[in-house]
Amino acid sequence: MASTSESATEEQHLASEAARAFPTPAEEQYPLPPSVVDAKNYTDPALFDREMKAVFHKSWFPACPSVDLKEPRDYVVWDRLGQSIVISRLDDGSVSAWHNVCQHRGARLLKESGSCKGGRFACPWHGFQYDLSGKVKMVPLKGSFEAERLEDLRAPAVRVKEWGSFVWICLSDEVPDLLPYLGTIGEELSFYGLENFETRYRFTLELNANWKMVVDAFNETWHVPFTHPRTLGKLVHWRDAHLRIANPHSWMTLPLEGFTDRMGDVDHRLKNICHYLAFPNTIFSCFPTHLQSWNIWPVSVDKTLFTAWGVVGPTPEGLRDEEWQAQNDRDWKHFCAVSAEDAEVLNDWGTVSQSLGASQYMFNTAESRLTAFHAEVARRVALEQ
Repeated sequence: MASTSESATEEQHLASEAARAFPTPAEEQYPLPPSVVDAKNYTDPALFDREMKAVFHKSWFPACPSVDLKEPRDYVVWDRLGQSIVISRLDDGSVSAWHNVCQHRGARLLKESGSCKGGRFACPWHGFQYDLSGKVKMVPLKGSFEAERLEDLRAPAVRVKEWGSFVWICLSDEVPDLLPYLGTIGEELSFYGLENFETRYRFTLELNANWKMVVDAFNETWHVPFTHPRTLGKLVHWRDAHLRIANPHSWMTLPLEGFTDRMGDVDHRLKNICHYLAFPNTIFSCFPTHLQSWNIWPVSVDKTLFTAWGVVGPTPEGLRDEEWQAQNDRDWKHFCAVSAEDAEVLNDWGTVSQSLGASQYMFNTAESRLTAFHAEVARRVALEQ
């Protein structure tokens, strides 16, 4: 557990960085100068291991949509980052999260998500029973154990917060609470009223690429005319993306053909795609009435899991429910097509990631969000050493 001073220092860092999030009229479209990273940053197994501890074990991320825990006693088994977590809806409507491991001899308690009508889980090895919050409620042959070891025994709790129609978790006690951690990104997302949105679509892709390469691919726009000429080339004004750095996060506004100009002088979230990176691996691509959200999960140094959700707001005024459903079906199909184009490039990168011809990668000013992202990863890894 982190000391109070350590937590306060990190919260102060987040606050100071968030203060730089909104540019003044004098600031440039692209906020950071060009930069270079060593190609080994994407291929070094030892660095990958350090990133898991320094980055992923010390960040917040959405583990599942709230709809996956619709009723009391519903639970989700979340297997990512070499961890297995049970996230459950308690009888009072709150959520709980805890490590999916028996405190007797380390067995996995639950294999699949579901609903526990009886409110207890039994270890499949020796029958220890746990309640929905991870507390041990029954021990077979209780008298044969040291009594003090059984007092208040529970599967270790995991920090959890339900917010914005998602259930978020954090594996560390050192990190500030969710909303201070999100800072400007949380303030931006609050505008949309996501608690009234519904997750209707989802898919998963496995990519033969390092997780940072996948993050890079989804946080700049000038690949659009080359990778997505048919799907996005005439839809977004990629040259007019305006980037903001809100370390450890970043975001951008992206104008839409035939829509942004027509909306006139209104809030930026009402007339653009607003694209947010909640560090390290969560992206929200927000339209005024719906969004796509995706997570980039490291599996190994050269394998990544890409999980995506389509999230839909209430039917807009002037549309029938069936018309809104049909529009969202089309939008999701389009998003899947765009993602497939990115996946093809990323998988091809995986075939040459060890090439002797690649020693470093260059980021230009239009890739300022990538520069900021890699600087934050490097900062956190350095703090762990």
